[in-house]
Amino acid sequence: MTARRLFSVLSVALVASATIVAAQPRPAAKAKKPAAKTAPKPPAKPPDPAPGSAAGSAVQMTEDPPPTDPTGTAENPDAPHAVADPDAPVAVAPVVVVRRPGYPIEQALRPITLPQNLSEISLVPHAVVSPFASSVALRARYGITSKIQIGLTYLLGGVFRDPNAADASQALHTGKAVGLDATVVLQDWIGVTVGVPIYISPLAVSLALGAPLKFKFGDQFALGGLDDLLNIRLDRFAPTFYQEVQNATNAATNLTNTIHSSGELRVSAFGIFQYQPDVAVIARYGIQMEDFATGKTDGCNGECLTNFISVGVHFTPRRFVDLGLQVGFDDLAHGGSFAPTGFLAFRI
Repeated sequence: MTARRLFSVLSVALVASATIVAAQPRPAAKAKKPAAKTAPKPPAKPPDPAPGSAAGSAVQMTEDPPPTDPTGTAENPDAPHAVADPDAPVAVAPVVVVRRPGYPIEQALRPITLPQNLSEISLVPHAVVSPFASSVALRARYGITSKIQIGLTYLLGGVFRDPNAADASQALHTGKAVGLDATVVLQDWIGVTVGVPIYISPLAVSLALGAPLKFKFGDQFALGGLDDLLNIRLDRFAPTFYQEVQNATNAATNLTNTIHSSGELRVSAFGIFQYQPDVAVIARYGIQMEDFATGKTDGCNGECLTNFISVGVHFTPRRFVDLGLQVGFDDLAHGGSFAPTGFLAFRI
């Protein structure tokens, strides 16, 4: 009986405990943690700007659209333009000096001879102050080729005292000297000139030789000389185209069987400075040896060696016209030999 009652109590207690356990609430399930969001990476730091350049991030440039009016025909120069609008930069093209073909206008750049088929006529008046004597030479030259030139010179005359009359006054006298010459260029800087000066009455003949030199240094400088090196007597006396009074004096002394000079040797050099394309300064210095400075005859009156010098300006207002004026001394030992000389040339 006791055991049955104990069993009953244990059963009731077991059922009661099970009921209590079942009646208790279940613990809530753990909530799942939300996934951690990945933080965005910070943008990469741009490189430091180069010294002298504007700071800031790089900007992607887009290609400009093609122009709507590439030829500019629709451009209106009278369109309104705001003051605040920036003016487009004007491109300045470099200055390019274009030289025209043909005979150069610059004295420093001219060749020794005229180009082919070009002709030139020039007048060269020359005077000496004391005793006064003047002369005018007419010269023509023509370029057969670019390397060969022929020339013709005629001494028109001058104003001087007639050497045949002791008490004659200054008067105009017609010239009687004429000569033909030819120049051949061997190289661009050297040539050979051969001429035959002739005095008409009385007849006198000589042989003129030259070795014209010209060295060019850039566009502004040139050096040369020896263009009238020798004038050798062939018959009676050696005519000159420089002064008609000298020819007239030799012609007068020929009547008295005077022994004349054997000729002249002139060693001269010139320099050219091209100040402007149409303006040049030309200087010349030289030594003249009358009778070749031998003194064997009385053709130079004991003064066979003289020094001469001149300086002048040449102006080319047109490509076919030259004007020039120079002053100097035919003999540096005599102040009365002060000699102005002019120059006028036309080319066709």
